[in-house]
Amino acid sequence: MDKKLSDYSNYAGIDASLETSLYEYGLIWIKGTEGHEKDFHFIYGVGVDQDGNYNKFDWADVSIDTDPEKEWDFVEWGKVGEFTGMSKEEFLKQPIPFIVYDLIAYYGVENIFGSSYYPFEIES
Repeated sequence: MDKKLSDYSNYAGIDASLETSLYEYGLIWIKGTEGHEKDFHFIYGVGVDQDGNYNKFDWADVSIDTDPEKEWDFVEWGKVGEFTGMSKEEFLKQPIPFIVYDLIAYYGVENIFGSSYYPFEIES
């Protein structure tokens, strides 16, 4: 089954443009999908093309009420906060999707979501 970007029109991302969020930043999400009402459903990039744009994707769910410090207990929060220009306290006040985005930028997607076994493509 081919997936198209239009299938994700209700998703949000780091950029105002869903296309930019997916293909350039490698992360989009939706809150509370059917059957997963208490989760953020993330689509994230796992492969890039010759131009550096994401072209292979996978997905993961993270509970809306996740305590980041417990979920990712290996994270050095002060260093990640410094990396983003925030204090640890400011960093942890962000919504979960923005915390996830910054954690991926710092630690890599595999350390945050785990290995990707069945990547898929999304046509623009």
